[in-house]
Amino acid sequence: MFKGFFKQDYRALLLWSGAIAVVLLLCAFIQKPLDALAWIQAVAVVIALMLAIAVPALQRKQEAASQHKAWRDEQVGYARRLQYLVLEFQELLNQVGVNMAHWRATDRHRVQAGLQDYLHRLFESHKQDHNDDRIVIAHELRQVVNALADELESGRSDRTVLQGLEKLVQKLAQRAQANALMAEKA
Repeated sequence: MFKGFFKQDYRALLLWSGAIAVVLLLCAFIQKPLDALAWIQAVAVVIALMLAIAVPALQRKQEAASQHKAWRDEQVGYARRLQYLVLEFQELLNQVGVNMAHWRATDRHRVQAGLQDYLHRLFESHKQDHNDDRIVIAHELRQVVNALADELESGRSDRTVLQGLEKLVQKLAQRAQANALMAEKA
């Protein structure tokens, strides 16, 4: 009947207070029926003390659980955001590698502007993040983005440089995915 009405912690509290009330009232009626009102008052005091101690403790426990859930959701959000940013850059790098030899200067400048926007989004999305692994991944990702921007600025289309950047980004993608999985398990 009350299964959905009370939480698990409160059900145990109600069960114990009910058991104590029954035992004390049985003792009261077995000894002297005339002192029943005094015993009822004593039972009420014991139950009130139990509630005064248990309810704030249960509320603190529930508050700590909700704070932990909020912290976990924040960590998962940071980890997923970093993973998506790495995958987005990996896709951009693949597009650049395929078409870079045929680009004009305007195409290179358009991609450089996109890279500057990307670096800004990366910085803004992780400036409040305090996880050491994600900070290192974001730093290494910034280095790779800057290396690609330098390559675009130079006007060369060195395939070995792009292949090296692709390998670095692939490793960063794996690390970002592992970090996201760890954040979800925490």
